[in-house]
Amino acid sequence: MFWPIINRKSEIVNIAAEYQTTKNNLEAAEAQSPNLDIAERELFRLRADENKVRSELGGAQQRVDILKTQRARKADFEKEREALQRQIAQHKTLERAFGKDGVPALLIEQALPQIESKANELLDRLSDGQMSMEFVTQENYKDDKRKDLKETLDIKIKDSAGARDYEMYSGGEAFRVNFAIRLALSEILAQRKGARLQTLVIDEGFGSQDVQGRQRLIEAINLVKNDFAKILVITHLEELKDAFPTRIEIEKTERGSTIRVI
Repeated sequence: MFWPIINRKSEIVNIAAEYQTTKNNLEAAEAQSPNLDIAERELFRLRADENKVRSELGGAQQRVDILKTQRARKADFEKEREALQRQIAQHKTLERAFGKDGVPALLIEQALPQIESKANELLDRLSDGQMSMEFVTQENYKDDKRKDLKETLDIKIKDSAGARDYEMYSGGEAFRVNFAIRLALSEILAQRKGARLQTLVIDEGFGSQDVQGRQRLIEAINLVKNDFAKILVITHLEELKDAFPTRIEIEKTERGSTIRVI
């Protein structure tokens, strides 16, 4: 009987087919599996990329930290700037308040009529009735389009030649005006204070006057002497030594200066 031989042959064929299938599968699997060298190179590249990304991330984080610091500093600077702006605004307010058109001008303007009246009384004596003065607190703008008046504080002086600005007068004439205004202002202050002022200092000015002018200055000083505890007149003119009851003579020598009270 040939049955067992046929079965064996069939079995061999099956085994051969199975072997071939397994071999084909193995070859396919080997073909699909990555090459080790290629895999290692890819791994190295990926790690290099990772390190690069980490480095870039660290740099980006550092820049973020710097930006945060700068933002915080900017906020601090902004607060300081606002504080400085408030201080500047306050200073400007104070500057306006105590400037030419501020509180002093308001106080002076209120006292101007009295000061002007007293100054003219003294100036009349000092100029033998030839000079008078006026305070000007408002004037026209140079721009003709403006119809309003601007605030100012100027002095207009009148004499036999007419009215002129203070700057147009000679040194001797200007000194008499200054002297009259100073004495008038001092007297008004003394009246408002309700007591004598302590000291009036007159430094030079006599040299710009003629003999009559000097005599009128002395008379004006004597006129207001009761308003002050002391009047100190500084001069180099010998002829004025006997014009006042007490004098302090200062003499410069080779060894220094000497002082005598007479």
